Amino acid sequence: MSFLIVSIGFTLAISSKWAYSYFGLSSFEQIVYHVKVPLEGTNTQFIFGWMKKCLLPGIIFGLVFSWTNDWMSKLILILCCIYGLCQIHFFSYVFDQFKKTDFYEKYFIESEVISPKNKMNFIHIYLESMETTYAKREDGGDAKEDLLPYLTQLTKENISFSQNEKIGGARVLTGTGWTTGGIVASTSGLPLIFSLKHKFCKDKVPFMPNVNTLGDILERDGYNRVFMIGSDASFGGRRSYFEQHGHYDIQDTVSLKKEGILDKDYHEFWGFEDDKLFEFAKHKIIELSKSNKPFDFEMLTVDTHHPYGYQSKNCKNLFKESLSNSIYHTDENLKDFMEWLKKQDFYENTVIVIQGDHTSMAAEYIHDTYSSAYDRRVWNTFIHSQAKPQKEKNRDFTTMDFYPTILAALGYKIKGDKLGLGTNLFSDQATLTEALQASEVDQQIKRNSNFYRSLM
Repeated sequence: MSFLIVSIGFTLAISSKWAYSYFGLSSFEQIVYHVKVPLEGTNTQFIFGWMKKCLLPGIIFGLVFSWTNDWMSKLILILCCIYGLCQIHFFSYVFDQFKKTDFYEKYFIESEVISPKNKMNFIHIYLESMETTYAKREDGGDAKEDLLPYLTQLTKENISFSQNEKIGGARVLTGTGWTTGGIVASTSGLPLIFSLKHKFCKDKVPFMPNVNTLGDILERDGYNRVFMIGSDASFGGRRSYFEQHGHYDIQDTVSLKKEGILDKDYHEFWGFEDDKLFEFAKHKIIELSKSNKPFDFEMLTVDTHHPYGYQSKNCKNLFKESLSNSIYHTDENLKDFMEWLKKQDFYENTVIVIQGDHTSMAAEYIHDTYSSAYDRRVWNTFIHSQAKPQKEKNRDFTTMDFYPTILAALGYKIKGDKLGLGTNLFSDQATLTEALQASEVDQQIKRNSNFYRSLM
């Protein structure tokens, strides 16, 4: 019995530390969210890593301490549990739940949004975990190798908001540091923070029912809407979000297999690789372009997902780190896709936004490859924007600011240039993190707010 109790204790303690490193967890709120939402389509590769690095050491510690008596083994279990809860920031999360805030009442804005007469098509490319760290140092990043030659050049040639004079990007705050959180932030201007009391986010359970999003606005204005992803869209509540806010046509592993585009037994990485994703995207965009309605095509890549990325047969082995090779190949795929787009007759009438969904969760890769002092930000590039920035460089902003900024790029006029907690970066209005300390904004959005809960 002592062996079992001690093994469980040490396995829990080691797992808590390992999880923050392996999954790159940004906060306990992220854990709460993923407990609440569907996990269909999860990449199960991590199970083997957990068994090797957590379960096996836990068993070894259990054998070493198997001589302990009943009360001592229980003490070890309690201490391990306390250590584990500290590692995942559980206690700070609990303390925040007892602190009330009126931050959302003060700063959440529901402005009038005026539609443009000439509606542009919209292609929104989320590049998994794409952060400015991967740019070369002379361009504003922290990479020694040239991992993103095409995206770097494309960004220099177009509009890209930055916290400095070089390539830079958006801060990631609590509730925006994983895929669904990043997507929600950039299309609704809000962080994604579910309480422990929140209902499980299943298909028919309302997902942010009282929030107006980018998808809602574009649906109102008659856009044809598609969300394409190389995994099961149900994972993390993405299906619920896009179906409930814009009634998007979801193109994922489930739908593509039903349509016969993918073999029913096909599975690579999280579903299918980006080589296929970009090809499928071309066909879908051509189909959308034949309609007399404008289209909103949203897509999310996956090959640069933590911890090691995915290396397809077309991925070149140029760098020591496997994830570096995945990043470089994403750049190659993006180049091929963009060069194809330029040849299409609808290209000039299409606003293209390329952004990371969040900064990377590949904690070991980031720690071992780049400087800990580097200010990691989310990449952004705006092509064919219908608005011109008052100030493009030396801005401080978050991914929540992308929401009104994207609408402005599409030609929409926003009263006061603010929506949700976001600010239109094309305007001269100060963002929240310019008006307040970023640490204060981050602290306030984590606290208990009845107003925020009413939106969820």
